[in-house]
Amino acid sequence: MFQIGAIAVVAFNVVVWLALRKRLVAAFPRRGKWIALATIPLLLLLLHPSMLMAVGGWSGMRGSRGLFPEWFQMFCVAAQFGWIFYGLMLAPFGAWRLMLRLRALARRDSGTPLQRQLADSGRRRMLTSAALMVPAAAMVLGGGSVLASRVVPSVTRIRLRVPREMTSLHGLTIAQCSDVHVGSYMGRERLAEIRDAMNATGADYHVVTGDLVDNHVSQMELATQFLRELKPRRESFQCMGNHEYIAARSADVKTIVSGLHETGASMLIDEARVIRVGSDHFWMGGIDYPRNRDQSVSGRDNHRDSLLATLAQMSDDGAPRIVLSHHPRAFFDAREMQLDLMLSGHTHGGQIKLGRVGDAALTPILPLDYYHNGHYQHEGRSLYVNAGAGGWLPVRINCPPEITLIELVSA
Repeated sequence: MFQIGAIAVVAFNVVVWLALRKRLVAAFPRRGKWIALATIPLLLLLLHPSMLMAVGGWSGMRGSRGLFPEWFQMFCVAAQFGWIFYGLMLAPFGAWRLMLRLRALARRDSGTPLQRQLADSGRRRMLTSAALMVPAAAMVLGGGSVLASRVVPSVTRIRLRVPREMTSLHGLTIAQCSDVHVGSYMGRERLAEIRDAMNATGADYHVVTGDLVDNHVSQMELATQFLRELKPRRESFQCMGNHEYIAARSADVKTIVSGLHETGASMLIDEARVIRVGSDHFWMGGIDYPRNRDQSVSGRDNHRDSLLATLAQMSDDGAPRIVLSHHPRAFFDAREMQLDLMLSGHTHGGQIKLGRVGDAALTPILPLDYYHNGHYQHEGRSLYVNAGAGGWLPVRINCPPEITLIELVSA
């Protein structure tokens, strides 16, 4: 899937370069062709991640990170997105020119040849001048989207109502981060920023909803350090994500699970805990990420079975039931079960968001997953999908890195 997408991006890059070449030749009749040729090696260097991904898939792009320092890799990502934005910005100019050509054909008998020639040349100069201003704007937008991915995570506050008589729970807070992806443009300094943002919430409990590591057991050192440096007032919890299983390909899933669990942040895999606070309590559960039965830690291969196993460990005593599930798609099953709040991640909020219409967040993920960004409610059941602290690529537009702060309040 990623490889097919990368091939499409490479093809798009070529089409955009042809459009740029045409404008350069029109703007600089003598030197335009040579200027266009000179851009080829520069573009090959800047846009190399998409080309390597087209050849070797996601692993091909990961392999490219060893060729250049991280700052240059991020610059290349900014250049690629800037190039995509440039192509999208050119589309209206192309549509305009097509409209003018159609109008010229419809009026081919009006005016003298000289008048038509002067009008056409004037339009061409205007269009060419305008189009050559677009690359700078596109590159600024691409660079801005990369910088936006490195800002301090924003804190989104939501409330979970609990029985009025459970006074010991009133005011308790839970801070959630998700999809840190240690190793994917996520080094020690950036991890420290996320850690500090989590600790600054002053939350009673911290939860990490999967994909703490990205793809290799070597990333465990930074991942475990991150977990150890989280300082909730009470406890930390975590659940499995798909990338914990991807990292296990380079070692063993037991190595990954035990290493994360030994940090003191309890790994909940189809497991529920009763969390006592004074004379009251609430339930905290976490489900496995669905894999082949032989590969999954729990031995289950779907969200529904994991949810049933986890909720079976929670007594029906009126206390709040919170479940950690890396993939928000589990909420399709969970919303018909006895739980109060599900905390998820996985989608990174789409990373590029163009607004929201009702429950539908307008992001690239919407065609794939309905529940993928923000707060959803269904007949008394709640889901919050955290936008993540890291990402597949260091690009975000109107979708900043996020920490969710859940406050338990009286009903």
